[in-house]
Amino acid sequence: MKFEELELSLTKKIANVYIINGGESYLTTTSLSIIEKALNLNYPDFNKIIFTDEGYKTAGDIINACQVLPFCDEKRLIVVYDYIGKKNESEKKEFLKYFNNPVDSTCLVFFSTNKSEFFSSLEGKPVVIECEKVSNNFLTKFVTDKLKFSNLELTSEALNKFLDYCNYSITKLNTEIDKLKTLVLSNNIIDEDIIENIVTKDIEYIIFDLTNAISNKQNDKVYLLIDNMIKNKEQPINIIATISSHFRRLFYVSRSDLTNKELSELLGVKEFAIIKYKQQAQNFTQKKLKDIFDKCIEVEFMTKNGKMEGKNAVNYLIANILK
Repeated sequence: MKFEELELSLTKKIANVYIINGGESYLTTTSLSIIEKALNLNYPDFNKIIFTDEGYKTAGDIINACQVLPFCDEKRLIVVYDYIGKKNESEKKEFLKYFNNPVDSTCLVFFSTNKSEFFSSLEGKPVVIECEKVSNNFLTKFVTDKLKFSNLELTSEALNKFLDYCNYSITKLNTEIDKLKTLVLSNNIIDEDIIENIVTKDIEYIIFDLTNAISNKQNDKVYLLIDNMIKNKEQPINIIATISSHFRRLFYVSRSDLTNKELSELLGVKEFAIIKYKQQAQNFTQKKLKDIFDKCIEVEFMTKNGKMEGKNAVNYLIANILK
């Protein structure tokens, strides 16, 4: 189920088991809030139970809690956060057995802000809420509605730049909206200049800029972008990993005959990003892309194993890419 569909579905039926797993942290936390609101618990002290990794020992503890009837409410809510305690087949079988015969008055929610293979392995009977991405129309409405509440309005050009700078991430947009509401005091209209001066660019957006500068042999701009990321306290290993991921996608896109939609689903990015990847890939030969990606993997490995220091590793990688 897509996040956008959750609220409407809850008006029709509340499922016995949900999995909210990974992706955008704003979407995961909001999904849980929407489910809790739909349950309309009058006595949450009795009917809302939260399990963390330290709060239980086995799957049986969770299932036993699910079998308790609610107190003066129609439903109970059981939330299992970041299940990392007993990731084995016997635990999994216990959960799957419960899914086949759940207690109707209990809503069990497995919740993780990080993508978890264990949660994914439980897919089937539970309703899985997709918290990876939302449509551009949803993002546009989200941004305009939140700003309108503070009597602020974006020009169409500023809106496009805002979405780009935040890499179409609703979590990032939500953070930057709070910043705009705090800093934009003298004007109700937010233009491109305000976005340029206030919004912190997402690292994925910066890497697109960086790659364009590399392909255009703008060495000074390349090192300026790197220096700015480090000054803004972006971790060097994260910079290396993002560059590596970016060139992996460029290499894959350059060789693939799949449609934009198919590539989008395969690589886990929006279709607009695939178009940008294809445009950038044309500036490199496939051999160059493969050589860059191989160098990224080598430097990332050496950094993680302590053979290279972070900032030096970034500069070494960039120097090799620019050869």
